[in-house]
Amino acid sequence: MADDEVTRNLQSMDELDFNGWNRADWQGVFAHLHTDDVLVEVKGQPPTRGIQDHIAAMKALVESTGGTPIQVASHPIRFGSGEWTCVVGEFEGGDRMVTVAKWRDGAVAEEYLWL
Repeated sequence: MADDEVTRNLQSMDELDFNGWNRADWQGVFAHLHTDDVLVEVKGQPPTRGIQDHIAAMKALVESTGGTPIQVASHPIRFGSGEWTCVVGEFEGGDRMVTVAKWRDGAVAEEYLWL
């Protein structure tokens, strides 16, 4: 069962990055794949709490880099255990980010990002 859960969560992370993030679908895919009370920490900064705060922070990040999300091209490294996943997202141009996520009922409940 744990392997099935990891597989589903990794597939959802693909959906989150490739459709929610890349298309800036904040209130659709992005919101759907996070819990309402999601806790998100980016590079050790004070965390956001709740999906609307997370969306506001990501919109601000996108605005600071020109107004269009830097496109996640692939997840060359991806693994998980139980309710946790770790994905390396490779951006167009070669930069990378790491996302460690704790999942609850098919949505990200905690997320730790290093960009």
